[in-house]
Amino acid sequence: MLRYHSVSYDGISDIMDFIYPRSRSTILRAFNEKMEQENIPSSENIRIVHYDEQHPKEGCCQKYRLTILDAKTQRTVADELFGDKSPETIKKFLRKNLDTSEPVFIVTDFDKRYPDVLREVFGEKLVHQYCLMHLNKLIVSDFSKKTTIEQELLKYRLLNIFYNRENEIKFLEELLSEELNVIMNEEKHQEWSNKEIKEFNRFRYKLKLERRRKKEKIPLNSLEKAKYNFNKLMENIRTYEEVIQKRLWMINKHWLNLTLFHYLPGAPATNNPIESYYSKSLKTDSKKQFRTNKGIENKIKLTQMRRLNLLKKPKKSFLELFRLFIPFKL
Repeated sequence: MLRYHSVSYDGISDIMDFIYPRSRSTILRAFNEKMEQENIPSSENIRIVHYDEQHPKEGCCQKYRLTILDAKTQRTVADELFGDKSPETIKKFLRKNLDTSEPVFIVTDFDKRYPDVLREVFGEKLVHQYCLMHLNKLIVSDFSKKTTIEQELLKYRLLNIFYNRENEIKFLEELLSEELNVIMNEEKHQEWSNKEIKEFNRFRYKLKLERRRKKEKIPLNSLEKAKYNFNKLMENIRTYEEVIQKRLWMINKHWLNLTLFHYLPGAPATNNPIESYYSKSLKTDSKKQFRTNKGIENKIKLTQMRRLNLLKKPKKSFLELFRLFIPFKL
């Protein structure tokens, strides 16, 4: 439990001095022996899965963590550490942990290697969904951090293809119409623009808080609505900057892989569950702290045990156990 909470071996040794003194090396050996004995139950007959990669470091050496997550139960199907993430390594990992003779719905990000790798492993049985969350990140990165109201409106129209961002669009459209009254005065226009962008950010944050209170997510558009929003943008594609044109053509090229979740009830549209799993099992600020493969693997395994409720609280504390002895009762 102390290792799950990232307490160092020296820290555990200091705590043990109050209970039953043990050196750092003794604790390290005992912990590694115990972890080798632990077996994580595996899931069977997985059909809908998430796949992603994380890049922890063993000292100065880059390592690659490949993970498959069951979309229905949110349990890990496989989570292993490798020295490289070549296509051959990924193929071997997938063949080892998934039944390639059965159809599989797999969600990934936009890594250019994945289509060929997955097609070679699963052939015609593959249903490959691209993560809409990663698409949104790509769209946001196409715009500078300091945008005009017109650019911000275009950005949200792109985000509105698959997610319902009508509230934000309506707000920005009203601002754009007001902008015509101040655009002639450059100094006044800049001041007004900065003020209204801040107002929009507050409005956006307010919507986010409301969703959080209601425990809701941004709703997805229907397939028909998504297609309509996309076609409206394509009508004016030549008026946009080159980077936006490229993004729209990319969406057009991968349209089927972006909308496959609509055809399978309950199928996920994003890789959010596996991103959440990564953030809890090996956080970004700690994934470079490990010195050995064993340390990284044990941290991953501890998280899996916690998710499966294998790290249970003790039924009785030390003091309650001591009180069972007659001398302590007296």
